[in-house]
Amino acid sequence: MSLDEFLGEMQKLITASQQGDLFGDRQSVADKSAEVCVEFLRGQGFSVRKPVPYPTKITKLDDLLTMFYAIVRDTYTSNITPYYNMKKDRAIAKQFVENRIEQDGIDRSNALQQCGLIIKTMFDHPEIFKFETPPTFGIFGQAEMGWVTDRAVQLINKEIAKDVASATERAVNKMSKEISEKYPTMGYSLEELLSFRDKLEDQYGKKES
Repeated sequence: MSLDEFLGEMQKLITASQQGDLFGDRQSVADKSAEVCVEFLRGQGFSVRKPVPYPTKITKLDDLLTMFYAIVRDTYTSNITPYYNMKKDRAIAKQFVENRIEQDGIDRSNALQQCGLIIKTMFDHPEIFKFETPPTFGIFGQAEMGWVTDRAVQLINKEIAKDVASATERAVNKMSKEISEKYPTMGYSLEELLSFRDKLEDQYGKKES
């Protein structure tokens, strides 16, 4: 497909999407647009692969492998195809999961999810995990690459701590708002109330709980 043909087809699709009514099939327009783009790119010599879907919920070892290699294919645009040995990778995945069970004291189901999150985190931070060539699942079975899992877990824990802090702050703000709305004429600040409590404890003795 030439550039002029490509532009012509895209213009037709743009016009069709703008003229479509409320019940128009926008998904078919999107699918056709993707087909036209792929045809044009292939005509220019590019290798284009259809995205490989990976499971959002990991329930078995093969789901981890499917997720890992699907992200590799979507992340690396080179024509390099990572070599993998399914039998060996399954053994590595099994040990990967068992290590999370042992280290965190979680069950197998949660360990599988955690391993999936570690994989996703690794690919979400290319500035930290600088793989010059597409990695294979074998990196999780190499002792010298243990830093990959450790660093990913650190990033995950950092995000969890941030979420917890945000949730706590929201809860405190909500409680403060409810108190101020319920007792608008109380007339005392928190500091004054705490000071008053201290004086009562000094005067009458601190009540043992």
